[in-house]
Amino acid sequence: MVRLGTVWALMVLVLAGCGGGGGQSGGGPTVSLSGHASYDSVPSGAQGALDYTATRAKPVRGAVVDVVAAGSNVVVGSTRTDEQGNYAVPIPAHATVSVRVRAQLQQSGPGASWDVSVRDNTQDNAIYAMESPTFSTGAGASTRDLHAPSGWGGTRYTAPRVAAPFAVLDTVYQAMAKVLAAAPSAAFPALRVFWSTENVPAAGRVALGQIGTTSYSNDSAGPVIYLLGKENVDTDEYDASVIAHEWGHYYAHAFSRDDSPGGAHGFNELQDMRLAFSEGWGNAWSGMALDRSRYTDSIGPGQGPGTDLDLAAGGGAGAGWYREDSVQAVLWRLYGLNGFAPFHQALSGPLRSTPAVISIHSFAAAYAAVLPAAQSSLASALVAEGISGVTNDPWGANESNAGNLPAVLPLYKAASIGASTPACVSNANGRFNKLGSFVYLRYTVAAARNYQITATGPANADPDFSVFAGGRIASATGPGASETANVSLPAGEVVVVLNDGNDSSSSTCFQLSIQ
Repeated sequence: MVRLGTVWALMVLVLAGCGGGGGQSGGGPTVSLSGHASYDSVPSGAQGALDYTATRAKPVRGAVVDVVAAGSNVVVGSTRTDEQGNYAVPIPAHATVSVRVRAQLQQSGPGASWDVSVRDNTQDNAIYAMESPTFSTGAGASTRDLHAPSGWGGTRYTAPRVAAPFAVLDTVYQAMAKVLAAAPSAAFPALRVFWSTENVPAAGRVALGQIGTTSYSNDSAGPVIYLLGKENVDTDEYDASVIAHEWGHYYAHAFSRDDSPGGAHGFNELQDMRLAFSEGWGNAWSGMALDRSRYTDSIGPGQGPGTDLDLAAGGGAGAGWYREDSVQAVLWRLYGLNGFAPFHQALSGPLRSTPAVISIHSFAAAYAAVLPAAQSSLASALVAEGISGVTNDPWGANESNAGNLPAVLPLYKAASIGASTPACVSNANGRFNKLGSFVYLRYTVAAARNYQITATGPANADPDFSVFAGGRIASATGPGASETANVSLPAGEVVVVLNDGNDSSSSTCFQLSIQ
């Protein structure tokens, strides 16, 4: 066997279209090629800062390996790395080739399936890869090891950051492995993760790296995560907590449901209950996926101190159902007691179809339904964060903690078809997605048919609303002081969520009717 020492591989970009899987081209004699793929992993240190002095090699797990004929993109052999980063593939003898390890995880069904790719949004969305120099396959078995260096030169990046896409990929690998342990046949929708050294926290042209912030969304081509990468500004490739958090939103989209209005948020804010659950879930999930109790995020010059959050800390004196840090503390405590499996059962089962919107209350009811033996510990975790300990009511009817806005209780205002119902919102805690920004009206629909929903308000207001019945079924967000939509409503429980698109004053009242 011919063995070559580990090669510090070059970064390359591969346009979409290359296929994975085993096999080789041609019908001539073959030889065995094997090797090991690794990358530089940079851990978090004090206060979330990246600790480059503790960099160590980690295996590239589950990635597609292509053996490519020299001078072309013809793949003559393809396989995947295993849990230890090893690969083996038959290839043509007496050929000149190179080994290309893509930042891509692929497996097709039946059963468990996925397709995850890390791409450069500033280079036509090409997939990142590392590639060895060319070599002759000869007449016998050979070995080629590849290593992706970080590019760190001691005080700054001085070489291509080849390791970065593989660090991102490995965090996704860990997240998927956690789900597969609970659901071995899980089918993951294709996910694209966009990272670039040019990605900055500025809104504008994505192709120039102006991505706004690290985030998850579901665009016309499917689920996508954007990650920041600009040195000395904000780099997220080694901030595994941040990547796992965004992947948690992807999980909710793929296997459960997320009703959050989205938008900017902070740990200490009083938030809309949907936002608080969505972000609290993302934080807690990062700990579950990575099996660590702290959420860290580097930022600024030298990728220095940023966030270092104890997932168990909770909301302190201001705890409640409207705080993401309260939600994450409840979920983290439950994970410590019962592991991830009941989360997956609850999130993909009763929570996905609940007529209530997604909140810590509807989650608690779903969790109690799949794990009745945990009701006592669940209630204790809720009460410890200032949340009603009633575990069988997705509507939170027994909630008594109103934060600083008594008007938000009850969480859902009773309303009747055929009547006009007053509904008030407030921007006292901030604009758009904070506690009081939305009001929730609960209807019982006797017969499934088309209904006209109308919301009216003062001249300086802009009533917008969304309709939920086991998930969002309609939205109306036009301009003006009146909003009308014809919506096909199913029989049963329906929720209308109303807000002021203008956030026109500290308190704005509307009239809402369904006819």
